[in-house]
Amino acid sequence: MTINPPTVLFGSVDLDVNRQARERLREKNLRVLATSNSTEFIELARRAQPDVVVLDDDLESLGGEMLIRLLRQPCPRARVILLLPPDSHPDPKGLRHLGPVVSLVSPVADEDLTKVVALALQDQGGAAAPRPPVVLCVDDDRLFLKSLARILRRRDVVVLCYEHPDEAREAIPVHNPALAFVDVLMPGMNGLDLVSELREEYGETLPIVLLSAKSSDEEIGQGLQAGARYYVTKPCDPDRILKIADEVLGTRAGAREPSQGAGR
Repeated sequence: MTINPPTVLFGSVDLDVNRQARERLREKNLRVLATSNSTEFIELARRAQPDVVVLDDDLESLGGEMLIRLLRQPCPRARVILLLPPDSHPDPKGLRHLGPVVSLVSPVADEDLTKVVALALQDQGGAAAPRPPVVLCVDDDRLFLKSLARILRRRDVVVLCYEHPDEAREAIPVHNPALAFVDVLMPGMNGLDLVSELREEYGETLPIVLLSAKSSDEEIGQGLQAGARYYVTKPCDPDRILKIADEVLGTRAGAREPSQGAGR
């Protein structure tokens, strides 16, 4: 019976950069494939079913996150080593919703890269870690977004922030968020319109929290009628934000079991 060797797929902007690392891996009797073309990268992944993928974050125009998402369709359990550009600050939680991913900042020494690949292959047989839930935040106030993200990251969640409603709508089918926080007063499409559209498209599968400085009973009623599960007035109480996250996400976010009900 012939046992196929483990396969490592490289998607590199410059194939000369990690050529020595690939040669080291071949010396270990591994099957090594490489390309600098994103379309060929996905096709190689589909045909070769690699055990480990080494991917440049800036491969062509798609970028690492989009390529990992596309990779997950044919290779749901492949271990991904994402090589970030210099001066990047890898977020250990930032891509966890896309599967087992290790982020390294380039340049990575060939010897170190081969060690990381070897460790990834050793870990290949284990069960994949549970993916943390994704929380979507939409607000045109950048400083408020940063503050809201800091609060939510006290839980084991991935927080994605958008200043424009259109960008948020495009991100939902990609990242499949488990919870969304949406500001009411935004230029262009306001929060009420966005909530109405999301409720029509996703029903109750995406719980939505409306955020607003307006706090009259009429305005809160409009928000809940539009389809929001919760309405929170600004400035937001961090404990209130975390309580909502706990209720909606429950143990998936490292919190207590979810409880029922909605409120301000």
